[in-house]
Amino acid sequence: MHTLNIFDIIIVLAYFVFMLGIGVYFMRINKGGKEYFAGGSMIPWWMSGMTLYMANFSAYTFTGLAGMTYTTGWFMLLSFAIGPFAYFFGTQMTAALWRRSRSISPVEYTYTRFNVTTQQMISWVTATSFILAGGVQLASTCILLAPFLGIDVTTIVLVLGIIILLYTFLGGVWAVSVTDVVQGVILLSITIIVLPLSLGLIGGFGTLIDKLPALEMSHVYNGVNYDVHWLLSIFVITTIGFAGGAGQRFYSVKDERDAKRTGRFAALLACTSVTVFGIPMLVTRVLWPDLSVVEFFKPYMGNNPQNLVYVALCMQILPNGLLGVFIAAMLSATMSTLSSVYNMLSAIFSRDIYQFAIGREMDDQELLKVGRYASIGVGVIVTGLAYMFATSTFGIFNLMQQFFVLFNIPVSIPMAFGLLMKKVPRWAAAGSIAWGLIAGATAKFLLNYDLGVQGYFSTAAAFIIFAVSPWLVQLARTKPKLLAALSGLMVAVMESFFYATAQGVVQPWQYTGMFVSAIAFGATLFGFSLLFTRQTEEETALVTEFFRKLATPIDVMKEVYGAGKKSIATLPLVGGTTIIMGALMSLVLFTDIPSGEKLMTGVLVFIMIAFGAALWAAGKRIVKVK
Repeated sequence: MHTLNIFDIIIVLAYFVFMLGIGVYFMRINKGGKEYFAGGSMIPWWMSGMTLYMANFSAYTFTGLAGMTYTTGWFMLLSFAIGPFAYFFGTQMTAALWRRSRSISPVEYTYTRFNVTTQQMISWVTATSFILAGGVQLASTCILLAPFLGIDVTTIVLVLGIIILLYTFLGGVWAVSVTDVVQGVILLSITIIVLPLSLGLIGGFGTLIDKLPALEMSHVYNGVNYDVHWLLSIFVITTIGFAGGAGQRFYSVKDERDAKRTGRFAALLACTSVTVFGIPMLVTRVLWPDLSVVEFFKPYMGNNPQNLVYVALCMQILPNGLLGVFIAAMLSATMSTLSSVYNMLSAIFSRDIYQFAIGREMDDQELLKVGRYASIGVGVIVTGLAYMFATSTFGIFNLMQQFFVLFNIPVSIPMAFGLLMKKVPRWAAAGSIAWGLIAGATAKFLLNYDLGVQGYFSTAAAFIIFAVSPWLVQLARTKPKLLAALSGLMVAVMESFFYATAQGVVQPWQYTGMFVSAIAFGATLFGFSLLFTRQTEEETALVTEFFRKLATPIDVMKEVYGAGKKSIATLPLVGGTTIIMGALMSLVLFTDIPSGEKLMTGVLVFIMIAFGAALWAAGKRIVKVK
């Protein structure tokens, strides 16, 4: 296997310099909070689509996800195939409505549509979810880099965490979006090269089909069961997640048409995942059926060695120089995801949490200042969590899936359906979040459900109380005794359901917890129903005005280009940066490496420079036309 040399290190260091340079460049554009968090609603749709796509990739894709694919084979390819459909259906549900909400924070609209309590609940649950997920993603990068660099985990976490934090702190959403495009080009270029080379190691795709075990729909991975229920629940959760959680990508573009284009472009990019990412991971199962006898994996046998199969594959087939590009591609994925998380969470903390805490509206300059400090805080917390997760034996893949199911469902449902359902009362979202969290915790810690069934239960609980809230309003106003009886019946039904469906060995404390959980469902059914009735005429008027705004198309000339604002020429910038990266990689061609490896490097250099030149030329033509 190849090891890193000076050219690999130069490429990685140069990549870091470019990323920081982009952050400094866009620092001059951010005159206030709207530019920092929403790009002044002038982000091109194709750039926003690439950012949406890249936000769901990190080194976790090539460590935790690679380990799961190695273990389960064809089963995980079904998970890859779900992605494009979830992108398409989820984004097309709400993209136009997100843009018309005219927000600059993903949960800002909840203050008007629901109430301040809901806004705070969503803010804190969303922040918790993304911070935990960010820690897992950064930990994945540390695990990936360790075999290459021979550096301890603490050093890797600190260095990478600081770099991501710096360019997000400086450049805001513009820096995130531009770097995402460059990172996407690098990521797809290197993985497209890995695909045919990996198949060549085993004799082609036919050999892969012959030697890989047949598809099985149930697997136990690090003690967690994954089956068809997990696939179905992931599809539902992910679809609703895009509808409710991708708002920043939609309100950062100029109008509703571009918002929908953003989602469709991300779905199109996701179609590449099955082959470009999935197939090489399957190849490693055929190449190394027993990791314990492979020298590379022996030092890691006690700590999920399967997480490193993609790393080992690239070290075997990529020449020096391209190994540096591979590391840059992995860093691209993580930096893309974490920079988006940092920017989004800084918007939530400054716009939704801090502004509420001080009890007054901040002007645009103050919002920008607080947002930047918030991004520092988020980065520090994520970096600390990454160190903890990197040493966990539970497994990177399992950690990510568990956080996803526990926290994303309760927030995504009111965020998505609050834009679509007009008649639900303002307190409905608070009830949905509460029921989703109770259901998720009960399913995980008391009933020992598999992840897929956890997803079903949490989704059903969060959606049901949200959807039936208008009926509960009428019941609370006209038949309060019937509502009380229904709440009591809820306790009995839920307790019986819990006892009947609990999985595995149930401890005495879990039975007590089931009883408490059943009471919580019954009590909150009654309590939230009463809260649903407390919507005043003024609050109803606010909701009516909110949906009037959603029905009002964006006036681009007035709302986006008003006050003399001009569009930013992004194509030449992205194209020029891509050309420079390609030129830097071309230095490897002047080193003493085998001709076959020079050919691979030359192909990648050609892709980078040709793509960059096309973007540059297109950008210049657009400028001339204007």
